[in-house]
Amino acid sequence: MDRLQKLNRYFLIVFAILMGLGAHYFQHNQGGSGLELAQNNVVWIFFSTLIGIGLWKITEVQKIFYSRFTLAFLLAFLLFLVPVFYPNNFLAEQSYTRLIGIFAGFLLFVSLQQMRFNTLFIQRLLLLIVLAGFLQACYSLMQDYLLPADNIFGYNVGYGRPYGIFQQPNVLASFMATTLILAGYLLQKIECKKTQAFLLLTALLNIWVITVAVSRVGYLGSLLAILFLIPWAWQQNKKRLAIFIIALCLGIGFGSIKGSDLLKARNIESMTQDNQRSRNMLHSFKMFSETPLMGSGYGSFEKEYLISYAEQVKANKLPALSSHYTHPHNDTLFWAVEGGIVPLIAILLLIIGFFRLLKPFKLPYAMAMMSLIIPIALHTQTEYPLYHSSLHWLVLIVLVFFIDNEAQKIQQKRFSPTFALRVFALLIPLFTAVFMITNLKTIAKITEFERAKNPDIRLLMDIINPLVFQDRFDFHLSYFRLNIAVQTDNQQELKSIIDWTEHAIEKAPKSYFYIILYLAYQHSNQLDKAKELLEYARYLYPKDRQLANIDKKPVSQAQNTISHAQSTSQATD
Repeated sequence: MDRLQKLNRYFLIVFAILMGLGAHYFQHNQGGSGLELAQNNVVWIFFSTLIGIGLWKITEVQKIFYSRFTLAFLLAFLLFLVPVFYPNNFLAEQSYTRLIGIFAGFLLFVSLQQMRFNTLFIQRLLLLIVLAGFLQACYSLMQDYLLPADNIFGYNVGYGRPYGIFQQPNVLASFMATTLILAGYLLQKIECKKTQAFLLLTALLNIWVITVAVSRVGYLGSLLAILFLIPWAWQQNKKRLAIFIIALCLGIGFGSIKGSDLLKARNIESMTQDNQRSRNMLHSFKMFSETPLMGSGYGSFEKEYLISYAEQVKANKLPALSSHYTHPHNDTLFWAVEGGIVPLIAILLLIIGFFRLLKPFKLPYAMAMMSLIIPIALHTQTEYPLYHSSLHWLVLIVLVFFIDNEAQKIQQKRFSPTFALRVFALLIPLFTAVFMITNLKTIAKITEFERAKNPDIRLLMDIINPLVFQDRFDFHLSYFRLNIAVQTDNQQELKSIIDWTEHAIEKAPKSYFYIILYLAYQHSNQLDKAKELLEYARYLYPKDRQLANIDKKPVSQAQNTISHAQSTSQATD
């Protein structure tokens, strides 16, 4: 076996370990999105390793393989970067992680193209994605049917909806829908009877999970994807399509036995949520229409939305917010609000590039190809799955690569500066692994600290990589410092806490920051400032109970509301 074949094998092995083990890593955490969730850190370690192997492959053959979509992807990424240089980018640092994520997706796409996989190899990659879906389905059904109330995973059995490793039912549902439709597609391509049986079992379990997860985006994504797959599958093999549909019906039947009562309750709950989400999107569009050219600035959505919405509430044009928003639940709107028209052009370029990939296919097969990305693509317009789950981003990249590989002839260019690329091929996985492993330790320390009845500040002192949790890390330290400063009447320390919190509010105006600043003002005898701050905080958060009652308690008792306020804000985020 030559070195090129070995690299291909290494790529497949890393991908197999990711789909079979890494993507299902569990570690207790306090929720959130992105790198605040433990499994995403593990996925990024494998993600970067796959990139490293692909870049190394370029140095071996001294050629770069690419397609038209590669160039469209690169141009779109450069367009996403443009708003970073706008004059309103005071909070742009809060957008760097998602820009890095887009670039990493581009590098993975390029890396996949360099491997020059044959049809059988690509089929194995797709089967491994289905395997990940099968394992998540088993884990989710275990959550829903088998776990006792007091379980090691911390799953609340009273919640009634499984969420798998993703900690959010809708994110689980879009992943289940994606692997379900991929199983249906591969069923038409693979002749091995045992593999066909595995694909049918996966489809049955996945639709079962989607049913009990009671996710409307899961239902709609699955339905659209199946409808798009059927015409091609009917042409290919009617018998296999019939068996696939029977498996889906069985899965829906098994899920409905348990899910009927839950579905009724969920529909009642959804009526109010729908209005709230619609208002959220409409107001976000209004914000974009006010600054369509440059947006409000990267990283500013949380702050600008809160202030803008509060103005509408004061004018009696909108009801008060019942939760805190960091995203408009529509990724297109998110980029538009923050970056204006240029990110929209980038998104449009990717959409046009994708549809051009489908052009060589006959209509039924083009619809089947499109069905593979429908669940995730649809979900990005109702929530933010690509931020919540790095596995979704990786799978989406692989599926687009597969479609691109089916559609176009790959072009190639000579590439000679191999030394620099080999350095990057080694350093990218190395630095990523170090960062993610240290962040997993941070998750463990933050979780232990925030769940303790009597938190020990020394847990935070053991953290060596606080970057992802910087706001929470600084908040806990400031709260600890506030208690000490109050007990010792240290006015200099109180001034330092005030300075830090005022700066933190400029970046992230969360309710618990206002509470800690209010208490610091109170203890430093700046009563007028405290009153003015509290009035403004209530203007931004008219339904926040802690802010509503904090001045009705003695100052010593008011301090106890900080931890609760912070945990409440994390939950609504």
